This record gives sequence, structure tokens and C-alpha cells, in this order.
Amino acid sequence: MSDSRGQIIKYFKDAEMISRSVDAHQILRLVEIITEVKKRANTIFIVGNGGSASTASHFATDLGVGSLTRANPVKAISLCDNMSIISAISNDLEFEAIYEQQLKLLGKSGDLLIVISASGNSKNLLRAIKTATYMDIITFTLTGFDGGKIKQMTPESNINVNTPIGAYGLVEDAHLAICHAITECIRAL
Repeated sequence: MSDSRGQIIKYFKDAEMISRSVDAHQILRLVEIITEVKKRANTIFIVGNGGSASTASHFATDLGVGSLTRANPVKAISLCDNMSIISAISNDLEFEAIYEQQLKLLGKSGDLLIVISASGNSKNLLRAIKTATYMDIITFTLTGFDGGKIKQMTPESNINVNTPIGAYGLVEDAHLAICHAITECIRAL
């Protein structure tokens, strides 16, 4: 049990250190972008894989449902949530197309795509970013580890949680905290 206690203490110390290193200016920048997208009544699409997909779903729910009682609610959709669409695109085309095809169907100029990825290297997310750029959809990314290719593609619109490669729990916790902080800002407007 003493080893477990040490692991718990270390985990929370690491999480605290990581939270101090997150770029608050970039978080505020994303709040401003979401606010502008909301004012134009455009849509926010959020994507991720695995644990990041659950964060995307959670964030879309907090932004969208959490704003329903307001005069100008946030139109937020997690493209991770419709298993029928994801399996149809995967089966009929390929897995790497699951998000880009949904963007082609639903997206328009002035919308916002938020990409959440620990590794920053998922092919389906990279393709979604390319499609969004082509469609004049604003893109903002949350990455972990060294940021991977996604951070390289979006250096000016990225929040990177710099952790050792493989520290998925710390990255996912930080991403969820960032999403909650953004939601609190949006609710306060």
C-alpha cells in the first residue's frame, strides 16, 4: 500500500506542475474565438480519439446544453458521438475519414473545429484539420506530450500540455480541466 500512496502523491504533484505550465493566454484566445463563433451563430465541432473522444463529448455537452437557457446558445457538436455514422464511414470509406467526411457534410466557413489529441499524430485528426482549412473552418487544437504533427500544423492555435510521452492520464486530466475552465468563461459572459 505504501507504493500506491507514493504513486498517488506523485500523480497529483505532477498534475499540479503541469497545470501551472499550461498557456493561459492561449486558453483565453480560444475563449475569444468561441465567443465570436457563438455571436455569428456558427457551429463548433469537437473531435478526438479514445479518452480524447470522451473529452470532446463532455466539452460539447458543457458548451451546448449548458447554454440552452441563454438567448444566444453555443451550437456545439462532438463528431465522436454517432456510432452509426462513424462505422458507416469506416466501413464504406476508411477510418481516417470519419471526421473529415462529417465536416464536409455539416461544416461551413466560419465554423470552429476543436481537435483534442494526447499524441497529436492521429491520421483521422490530421485529415480533419486539412479539410477544415480547405473549407475555411477555424481550427484550434489541444495536444499533449510534444504536440506531435497536430501542433506543427497549428502552432498559433494550439494549447499543448507538455508531458512525457505516454502520460495519457495527465494529458487527459489537463485537457478536461482546460475545457471546464473555458466553459466557465463562456458561462460568465
